Amino acid sequence: MTKNTSISLQELLDANALARGLAIWTVVGCHVGLAHAFWKPISTFASAGKLSVSIFLFLSGLLLQTQANRADGQLAVGAWLKKRFFRIYPLYWTGLALTLLCAWYFRGRIFGATVIAANFLGVSVWFGQKVLSSGYAVTFWFISLLLLCYVLFLATRRMQRKGFLVLGAFAVAFAALPSGRVMQAAAFAFPAFFAGMAQADRLQRAGAATFDARFHLAVFLPLLGALAFIFKGPNFFQLDARWSLALDWLGCVGLTVIPWSALVLVAWLQKTLARRAPSSLRAALWVSGLSFAVYCIHEPLLVVVDKSSRAGHPWWGLLGYVLLVIGAGWGLDALDRRLKRFSR
Repeated sequence: MTKNTSISLQELLDANALARGLAIWTVVGCHVGLAHAFWKPISTFASAGKLSVSIFLFLSGLLLQTQANRADGQLAVGAWLKKRFFRIYPLYWTGLALTLLCAWYFRGRIFGATVIAANFLGVSVWFGQKVLSSGYAVTFWFISLLLLCYVLFLATRRMQRKGFLVLGAFAVAFAALPSGRVMQAAAFAFPAFFAGMAQADRLQRAGAATFDARFHLAVFLPLLGALAFIFKGPNFFQLDARWSLALDWLGCVGLTVIPWSALVLVAWLQKTLARRAPSSLRAALWVSGLSFAVYCIHEPLLVVVDKSSRAGHPWWGLLGYVLLVIGAGWGLDALDRRLKRFSR
């Protein structure tokens, strides 16, 4: 193992922000394919939303459990809940308000009071309510899943054998996938959060272990290819319907396993940039820091891509969309940081 490809535990934890940012920005990029027919090939060939959501949830479980382990499982629940509230809801509510406005003004979509209330609380998926959307992509289901994982984290953080917790999550996901009662995307991603928690416990037991980025690259690429076959294969060739459920289960396992290698590779990327291109790393970390704000507002702003593409200027529309979401995300992130300081 060479020094340049050897990744320490602290380097892994330090890469969490960049990895989460890359995951969210990948989701944002994937949704461009839903704005207009001109951009549809993005979704046909190169979308990675399921992978990105699983990576984000894995990282959340890993970080939360690592913090809990460092405190010997002790947690000031009130302060923890307050921190989670201000981390999620102000930006989420801003995105929700923008979504309602754009859905009504540009698409003529109106939602009932029950649907709005469930989305306002962030629990729409819990109770089978429609997820608010401007009509391009359904994004806020993720908030419901993240909140559910937070609740389960409080109940399970002290479990000693989290492998059983992961197996239980797989059982829930495997039962949910064919039922039609739960969003498939949520079922696919659900076990990844608990895999992150289990990995945090393994890292605690391993102590000062290091990880070879070359090994994880050799794991990541075949897994990525397998996931591409499972989820993109039906776009290019017909599979026997008898295999569809088995492939979904296999895809769920793959989405749960691959985030660990993805994190090691992002840590290697961050380490390399810190040594060879520190200014590029600072820019990447700045953009990553805007990712949740951008995630909350990007879907209704796809109207820019839609309208410009209809007018025959798709590339100018895409450029305007990128500048708009970065600018709006920067402004919202700055306001959110001030609100968090005020709430302490």
